[in-house]
Order: sequence, then structure tokens, then C-alpha cells
Amino acid sequence: MQKPILFCILVGLFVPLSHAKLLMFDDFEGKLKKKYWIGQDKTWKTKNGVLEIEQPINDGNCPCDFGYGTVETESFSLQFDFRLLQDDFKAGSSMDLLFRANEFKFYQLIVTPADGVGKTNHARWYIRDGENRATWKEYRELRKEFPIEVLSKEWYTLSLQGKVGSFTLYIRKKADLVSAKVIEWKDPKNKHPKGVIGFHTNRLQHYQIDNMRLFDSPNEVNLAVDVRAKQTTFWAEIKGR
Repeated sequence: MQKPILFCILVGLFVPLSHAKLLMFDDFEGKLKKKYWIGQDKTWKTKNGVLEIEQPINDGNCPCDFGYGTVETESFSLQFDFRLLQDDFKAGSSMDLLFRANEFKFYQLIVTPADGVGKTNHARWYIRDGENRATWKEYRELRKEFPIEVLSKEWYTLSLQGKVGSFTLYIRKKADLVSAKVIEWKDPKNKHPKGVIGFHTNRLQHYQIDNMRLFDSPNEVNLAVDVRAKQTTFWAEIKGR
């Protein structure tokens, strides 16, 4: 009778129970789904099963440089695949993700590749508190180099968890199994407690998005925890009994 019990324990180890709700899944097949997005006609295009965002002209200050989702969240898990493309000078594009957004009130993550311009191979975090651009500020102390090399023209998977005013970022190559933790940080004031996700565009930005998942709980995205580490912990617990 011990073998079936042990099997059930092992299954429980790798298949955790969850009651979270999948708020959105979009693989960007066909036209942009209006139930999920208020995008920008000139800069957002769905083609070949991905969302492609390209801004060749504007400097990021126009309302047309902001595109938003429609699904509001408080605590959340967000995961999607992305590929940063290149400008005419062969520099890798950055990507601007907005979250907990209510028009011009939002948190922002900027991903810059190793072959990009500026603070390369880094994640940077910003906050904006209204239409006044003077409220758009960087958390400079949160600048963080990625634990892997992020290059343009390659696919990666980004995961972001949000719980109250705490946020945790993970990244991996799309073909890899295990995500690496980039940073965990907290806004003690929780200035933007609820909002939608979105993307901001700036001049020469060009990137692709695919397989977007949004849950209503911070622990739902698949980070593919290293099975070997999990097994070691499990057997140590068994032996200690």
C-alpha cells in the first residue's frame, strides 16, 4: 500500500492545486481582440500569430504612444513571450511594459537588451502619477542587470508577479525550462493598487509579444522550478520523518 501513497505524494509535489482565475490568454492569432485590448491602430499590428509593436517616429509623449488592456487586476501574475527587434542602426529595441495602469497613472518596466542603447541588459522601473510628465520618475535604485544575456532577435519569456505593493520579475529564454529571478521590490505606499496592463512606445522601438497569460493571483505563472532542487528537498523531508 505504500507505493500508491508515495505516488500520490509525488504527483502532489509537481501539480499544485490552484483556485486562481485565468483572466486573459491571448496568442494573437487573427485580429487584435477588442475584449482584451485598446491598442494603437498605427503602431500595434497582429501578424503571423504575434503582436508586433513598432514606433518609427513619435518621441513617447503623444497619447497615441500608450496602448492598454481592458482587464483590471489587483494581485496578479503576468507571463508572456517577447522578442526585441532592431532599428535601422542595428541596435536592439527596448520594450516598455505598463502595469496597474489607469491612463497616465501606472508602474512601468523598461527592458533594454545587451545590444541596445543606454543601460544595456537591464531592467528599469518607473512610476507616473498623472498627465503631468513631471510625475514620471525612475526608481533609480532598482536598476537591475538581467541574470542572463538578453539579445535582440531572440525569444524570451517574462513573468511578473504583483501582490499589494510588492512585485517580482523573472526571465528565461523561451526554449529554457527554468526562469531566473531578476528582482523583487516594493512600493510601500502602493500608489497604484489596481489597473490594467499595457505598452508604451517610443521612437525606434520595435518588438513582438506572444502567448500572454494574466491571472488574478500572484503565484500562478509557470516558473518551472528546478525539479532536481525540489526532489532533493522532498527526499530530505521524507528521511527526516
